[in-house]
Amino acid sequence: MAEELIKKILVPIDGSKVSQKALDYAGWVAGKTGASITLLHVIDADKFKANYEAMDRFQPDWKDKIKGTDDIKRFSPFFEEELSCMLEDPVCKRANNVLKEMAKYAEKYKVKPKTILKLGRVVDTIVQVADDEKIDQIIIGKTGLTGIRRMLMGHVAEDVAKYAGCRVTVVPE
Repeated sequence: MAEELIKKILVPIDGSKVSQKALDYAGWVAGKTGASITLLHVIDADKFKANYEAMDRFQPDWKDKIKGTDDIKRFSPFFEEELSCMLEDPVCKRANNVLKEMAKYAEKYKVKPKTILKLGRVVDTIVQVADDEKIDQIIIGKTGLTGIRRMLMGHVAEDVAKYAGCRVTVVPE
C-alpha cells in the first residue's frame, strides 16, 4: 500500500484553459495527499525546428559539455537540461511567463510548485521528466482533438498515458 502513495505530481502545462483545469485537479489531489507539484512546460522541438546549431540560442556552451555518447543523449535537443534561455528570446519569454503565471495560480492551493522548462518532443520529454523526477502521478489536460487533426497531430495526453511509467490522470476539457 505504501508504494501507492502519491508524493510527487507532474502537471504538463501549455497555458491553455485545459492545462489550468489539470492544475486545479492536481492542487486538489495535493491538498488531500500532501504531494508536491512540478509544473513542466515543453517547447516543442518539432514545431520549433530545433537542431544542434539552434541549441546555441539556449545553451551556448553545450558542445563543451559533451564528453561521450552518454552525454550526447543527455544534451540532445530531445532530453535537454533545464533551458537557460536568453531573456530576449520570444519563445523562452512566453514559456517562462506561462510557468510563472501557472505557479502563481497554484498558490491558491497553498503549494509552491517546482517549475521546469524543457526543449524537446513533447510526449518524450514529459515521460523522461516523470522518470527523472521519480513522479508518482502525471495529471494532464486533454485537448479534445478529433478526426483528421487527431490522426495527423497525435494526442499528447493519450500518448503520455500509453508510455509513462507511472499513473496518469487525464482531465477533460
